[in-house]
Amino acid sequence: MSLNRMLFSFIPQRINNRTIIVFYELLRGIQKLMRSQWKKNLSINRQNFSNHADAVSRSHGYIEDQNNYTDMVYGKATMQFSGCEVFAVYNALYSLLEHPFMDLPDLIAHFEKDGMALNGKFGTAPKALKDFMESQGFHVLLSTKEKDFDTLSKAYPSLILTMYNDRNDIRKEIHTVHISKADDMYIAHNVYCNGKTVGPYPSLSVLIQNINGGKAKGISLIGIQK
Repeated sequence: MSLNRMLFSFIPQRINNRTIIVFYELLRGIQKLMRSQWKKNLSINRQNFSNHADAVSRSHGYIEDQNNYTDMVYGKATMQFSGCEVFAVYNALYSLLEHPFMDLPDLIAHFEKDGMALNGKFGTAPKALKDFMESQGFHVLLSTKEKDFDTLSKAYPSLILTMYNDRNDIRKEIHTVHISKADDMYIAHNVYCNGKTVGPYPSLSVLIQNINGGKAKGISLIGIQK
């Protein structure tokens, strides 16, 4: 194995998932001490969210096409670049309630105030997603133990998975997706941000094995129920 490959694989292969969550919590705390431009961003996002209404409707209420959200902002980044965690929460809420009780622009503003990391350039802290869902009255459980993911996933109707896109290359970054369930089959939303879902598959582990050619690796899984 080359030195470069060893370096790029060090974080996903050697750093404990819990450490990643703690690191994001540190970034979350630092961000809360910084000046936020959420009010300005909220105005932009309210104006532009209507551009996506048809696509959301075609996806039966889910947001599946993150790549098209270059016109909406998150901190100092775009939702296309850094919005996957917020999209996952939006989709989870839709799967549980069959309607969003909070519009996407307001949801973005919430996480800009509490959850965003490095002005959006590092996305959103996974625990902030759990905290938000709990604040809305949902029963929520977060696990960083990948061996427990299948057990957890069977107990909750709605899931949010944070994962490495490539277990061997941190440069491929981290991605967060919502996973819905129907008849004990698992469907992942907004995986490739291109309007398509992944699945259905009979278990969460099989689903993960079919993401990015089997290269995906779980970091945390959030189970959510009403």
